[in-house]
Amino acid sequence: MLKMTYCLKMTYSQMKLICGVIMALDHFYTIRERKKNSILDAIEKCMQTYDYDKLSINDILNEADISRGSFYNYFADKSDAVDTLIKEKLKSIFRNVIKCINECDGNLFDGVYKAYNEIKDNLKNKVFLTIMKNLKFFIEIGTKIIYSKEHENELMYFLDWLINNTNEGKTVLNTQDKMYNVVNLLISIISNTTLKLVLFGEEDNNNHTENFDYMFNVIKKGVMNG
Repeated sequence: MLKMTYCLKMTYSQMKLICGVIMALDHFYTIRERKKNSILDAIEKCMQTYDYDKLSINDILNEADISRGSFYNYFADKSDAVDTLIKEKLKSIFRNVIKCINECDGNLFDGVYKAYNEIKDNLKNKVFLTIMKNLKFFIEIGTKIIYSKEHENELMYFLDWLINNTNEGKTVLNTQDKMYNVVNLLISIISNTTLKLVLFGEEDNNNHTENFDYMFNVIKKGVMNG
């Protein structure tokens, strides 16, 4: 009874922290797409301007031009707002990979390589390099999101799409386990190379690109040779 009483007295943020759940309040996803994107753009701009620890809810309110009441109608707190931005970014990466694979006639490796090059091109945009300002935060939150139940469902949908719509999925990678293992390897080398490019910039670009190409081709040959 004492435990139940304590749980009832906990705030939403405390419950969210204890349960390990990262989720914007449902109402945020019911608003018009244009307004939703405007709020997300405002959060992203704030993350480009301030260190996460120094970012305040007032900064977000001013940039998004919304009231405090509206903010708490959409998000539980500052962390929840930024979590939502990162989740939407991850979803956009999935969508872009699917687009690139479609543009490459269903070839998994050609599509993933095309998507990687687009990510690399984005690194030349100084706005994208905001991640440097909040690198530790992005790694911590990104890892938490990747291992959340919500992201797991997104990943399963993505794997099913790859199995049903790629040449490799219809042949050598025709189960979720096989596709997951290959996708996990590809994500690892893309993440590792991207992080190095962010940290060291153009000065070692050729070396990082050569290392990526080597590892990418090793995975590709391993899959194609069964």
